[in-house]
Amino acid sequence: MDRRFGGIKAVVLENDFVRLVVLADKGSDIVELVHKRKGVDVMWHSPLGHRPRSDSALLFPTSETGFLDGYGGGWQDLLPTIGSGPTDLHGAKFGLHGETGVLPWDATVETSAEKAEAHFRVTGVRYPYSVEKTVALGLQAEIQISEKLTNTSKQELEFYWLQHPAFGEPFLAPGCVLDLPKGSRVVNLESINSRGRVAEGEFDWPHVKSKSGESIDLSVIPPKTVVAEESTFIRVKEGWYSFTNPALGLRVRFEWDTSTFPWLWFWQNYWTPDYPFFGTAWNVAIEPASSLPTTLEKESARGAIVLGPGQSRTTRITVRLEEA
Repeated sequence: MDRRFGGIKAVVLENDFVRLVVLADKGSDIVELVHKRKGVDVMWHSPLGHRPRSDSALLFPTSETGFLDGYGGGWQDLLPTIGSGPTDLHGAKFGLHGETGVLPWDATVETSAEKAEAHFRVTGVRYPYSVEKTVALGLQAEIQISEKLTNTSKQELEFYWLQHPAFGEPFLAPGCVLDLPKGSRVVNLESINSRGRVAEGEFDWPHVKSKSGESIDLSVIPPKTVVAEESTFIRVKEGWYSFTNPALGLRVRFEWDTSTFPWLWFWQNYWTPDYPFFGTAWNVAIEPASSLPTTLEKESARGAIVLGPGQSRTTRITVRLEEA
């Protein structure tokens, strides 16, 4: 265990190629993902830092601040609701991004000559479920994550699930390129992206129309002169993306199961003013998701993962750090 993150316990997995740090006491967040030969951490580190749950500001959460006040960047595993709150599921009320991202997870570690595995588990507080998660690192620059979500209640329930990896400097830079499967389709909603550049509508990836009528290539990270925040939603044909910094010669490749995560959220946060970062944050997050935000989907539950009493859903995610 490593206590370098605001007093929050963390698990460290490491081989000759990769160093991986996962918070146990908060969300099972992956807060470091380092390509060791290049000395580059691809994860974003929020200017807010990592705050322990004892921080007084976290004791009085609103529908948005419960998640954001303790958001130190990195990669969160989010359930049972996603997107902004307040949200009501069967009488259980949630704020931004549900509850798993702010709960402590139980953690154990197993190591051998061939592999290191960290096992995490969390049970819901306001909603009846459990999540079991294994993060495995072998002898290459590849991380295997397997998860099992279980409905622990005696009734059928809906679940909304989001993987929330955020990328920052030095890996993130103007000119970084995001590659997606051919045929991916972009959906942009003005109600969610009032501070964004992209016009409302649907577009073929990667070219979208701006609010001023110009074309924007979403696959290329813009110059730092851009000030904007937006989450575009992308329906992907296959479960993969590659995000490359050509100048560093470094690529992050994600692969996942589209039966669980058929959507990709692309959050771009370029110097956004006001709460919570007040113009100090420059980052993006590229997020496999089960649906559009819960507030848009919950009335029909068309985007939800529906599980009967005692039923489970398993899924796998593979992450590779590649020299490009």
